[in-house]
Amino acid sequence: MYLLLVIAVWILFAYKFIDWKQWEKQYPTVLFFIVVNMTYNYFYYDHTLWAFRGVTAEWLNHSIINAAFTFFICPMGLIIYLQRFPAKRRNQWIYIAVWTAFYSALEWIFSHKGMYVYDNGWNGWLNIPLNLLLFIVLTIHYRKPSIAILLSVLAVILFYLFFPFSWGNLK
Repeated sequence: MYLLLVIAVWILFAYKFIDWKQWEKQYPTVLFFIVVNMTYNYFYYDHTLWAFRGVTAEWLNHSIINAAFTFFICPMGLIIYLQRFPAKRRNQWIYIAVWTAFYSALEWIFSHKGMYVYDNGWNGWLNIPLNLLLFIVLTIHYRKPSIAILLSVLAVILFYLFFPFSWGNLK
C-alpha cells in the first residue's frame, strides 16, 4: 500500500528533521491547518475539487487517505516547514517557493498515478497558487494568528465565488 510507504517516509523525515523539544510552538498552526482542511472536506464533500483515490485496496477511499494526510503526514511536514523557516526575508520567499513546488510536484505525481483526481473545474495547475497561498497563510498564522484567520476568511469567500458548491447538499 502506497499510503503506508508515504507514512513511513514522513516518519523518517520527522525523525531526521523535527526538534521534538520544540513541537508545541508549531501545534496551534498545525491545528489551524487541520481545521481549514476539514472545513474544505465538509463543505465540498459532495462537490469535490480534488480527492484521493485508493488504488491498492477498495476500502482505501478519500476519507481514509485524507485522514492520514490531515492528522499525520501534513502535520509532520508542517512542523518541519515551520521549525526550519529561515530568518532572512529573501531566503523566506525561496523557502516558500521550494515547499510550494515540493507539494505541487507530489500532487502531480499522485495525480499522474491516478491516486489524486480533480473535478468540478479544478486542475493540477491550480494546486500551485493554492499551495503558495497555503504556505504563506500558515507562515503568517505561526507569527500572527489573527491576521491569518482574517486572510483565510477572505480566501474562503474568493474560493467559494470561483468554485461554488450547493448548500442544499450539506448534511
